[in-house]
Amino acid sequence: MNGIDVSEFNGDVDWQTAKNAGLQFAILRCGYGSDTFNQDDKTFTRNVAECERLSIPYGIYLYSYALNTENAKSELAHILRLVKGHKPQFPVYLDMEDADGYKAAHGMPSPRTLTDIIHTVCRGLKSAGYLAGYYVNKDWYDHFIYPNELGNYVFWYARPGIARPDKECGVWQSSFPETGGHWPGADISDSGCDTDISYVDYPEIVRREGLNGWEKERTDIQRALSTETGKIIWTKCMIDTTMNLSRTAGVCYTIKMTCPERPKVTSGTAGVVCVCPVTPCGTNIWLCNLVGYGKGSTGIYTQVSGEPVCKRFIFQVT
Repeated sequence: MNGIDVSEFNGDVDWQTAKNAGLQFAILRCGYGSDTFNQDDKTFTRNVAECERLSIPYGIYLYSYALNTENAKSELAHILRLVKGHKPQFPVYLDMEDADGYKAAHGMPSPRTLTDIIHTVCRGLKSAGYLAGYYVNKDWYDHFIYPNELGNYVFWYARPGIARPDKECGVWQSSFPETGGHWPGADISDSGCDTDISYVDYPEIVRREGLNGWEKERTDIQRALSTETGKIIWTKCMIDTTMNLSRTAGVCYTIKMTCPERPKVTSGTAGVVCVCPVTPCGTNIWLCNLVGYGKGSTGIYTQVSGEPVCKRFIFQVT
């Protein structure tokens, strides 16, 4: 997944343009340092609203100025205040760096203290139900923290200018403006934009596990479109195909269903797909072969007792 990370320094991002250019996620700065309103990121509220409006999955980060764990507790409160009422689909990160030299000027904390700062914030985020992570570059990873103690949190790695990350990470910050980072609609004036690559499907994890304010998804039922109401409902017939698909005429496609009873499978348009009989394949497992024989498209529907007919996907025959 290709993404960007932005702050008020990016100005007012044109999120529609960014999405049209293929943006798949964003990580938004909520602020920096301790929990005071004048340290909130000035564009955070707008960025969240735009990502939610355009269904762009987003994560959140706070730039840390903490010199000790007491400072870290205030930074935790800062994040929790701003994330309240929102449901990010990517992790919530603590950004550990010293880009402006503040920590060095005030006595750089030891690796022990810096690691404890990460623990303080990330443990607090996890306790509040968030997927917690931390951000460092290679120098910080190698010399400023104890990463072997941070395995309970996800890692966002800043390492631009190389072909691939040299450390295991969930998200890799692959470029800065200085290294050629650019994204339509999000570039800093006369500069560029930080770009990122996610190697983990965080939205799936967050929704499945019920993190970041999301309701935990049940594993015994599945969402489907009711033909009676035109609304999404829960059905006990779980199917392995939830995306529309296309097949050449004569090619057999098998759908697998999990259901406590034999489901009925039908085609909505005659003359396009032959729906073979549903056959058992183990306890509560059912198979149904679909063979296209006429060019066109049709909805594929399932029905079980006590539930309306549900549209599951569109089958196109070419």
